[in-house]
Amino acid sequence: MTDRFLGLLGLAMRAGKLSAGAYSAVRSAEEGSARLMVAAEDIGAANRRRIEAVCREYKIPLAFHSTTAELSRSIGKKNVPVVCVCDDSFAAAAKKYDLKYDLNGKDGSANE
Repeated sequence: MTDRFLGLLGLAMRAGKLSAGAYSAVRSAEEGSARLMVAAEDIGAANRRRIEAVCREYKIPLAFHSTTAELSRSIGKKNVPVVCVCDDSFAAAAKKYDLKYDLNGKDGSANE
C-alpha cells in the first residue's frame, strides 16, 4: 500500500496538483487551495510545529507517512519533508490508503 500512495503523490506532482516543501505547503493553505497535508514521519520539530499550526488554523487534514527520503523520491525532488495536495480528487483518492491522521482527519480516522 505504501508504494501505491507514494505513486499517487508522484502522479499528483506531475499533474501540477501538489505543493512541495514547507514554505509552498503553507502558502497553499493560506491561499485556500490545500486539501491534504502529508508530512514525513521524521520531519524536524520546527517544521512539524509550523505545519500543525497551519493545518489547525485552516482546518486541513494532516497525515504522517514514510520518511523524508521516500517522500522526496516519490515526487522527484530532494529533501522535501512535507507536501500539500491541492486537488479534491487526489485528496479523496489518498483517503483510500491507511494513513495516520494527526489533525482534522475528516474520514474519522483522526488520532486524538
